[in-house]
Amino acid sequence: MRARKHIQEFIRYAFIILLFYAAATKFIEHPQFYNDLLNSPVFGNEKVAVFISWLIPIIEFTIAGLLVSSKFRDLGLYLGVGLIFLFTVYIIWVLEFSKNIPCSCGGIINNFSWQEHLIFNSCFLVLGILGIYLQLREKKKFLKIVLRNTKNAYHL
Repeated sequence: MRARKHIQEFIRYAFIILLFYAAATKFIEHPQFYNDLLNSPVFGNEKVAVFISWLIPIIEFTIAGLLVSSKFRDLGLYLGVGLIFLFTVYIIWVLEFSKNIPCSCGGIINNFSWQEHLIFNSCFLVLGILGIYLQLREKKKFLKIVLRNTKNAYHL
């Protein structure tokens, strides 16, 4: 049981660091991030690129904040996994249908090839799914205890 808690905390902190780092570098390197989005076949429209260039880091900061919060960390993990899933789908789309697309990520991650980025995202996706699985197992055990205690209290 203790190992499960440590794994859950590791996953949560890994997502916090990843999302905070990604959002911060997108804000710091905003002109480059915007330009990369502008050159993307998906976000190539100027208005869309401007909107997305601000929306994505705000979403990443928000999810990182939810993961820090004890009250909303479950929601944060679900949203974090969903965001990584969307980014992974985008990477697969780029690998299958595009050539010479600049990576719109910031910092060290920007140096990854698209294939390395896919592996990186896939690892985080697996970690996130494991975290959700452990979360659900914990909630299921808690509900069984509550239901058992409620049932016993009713029979008294």
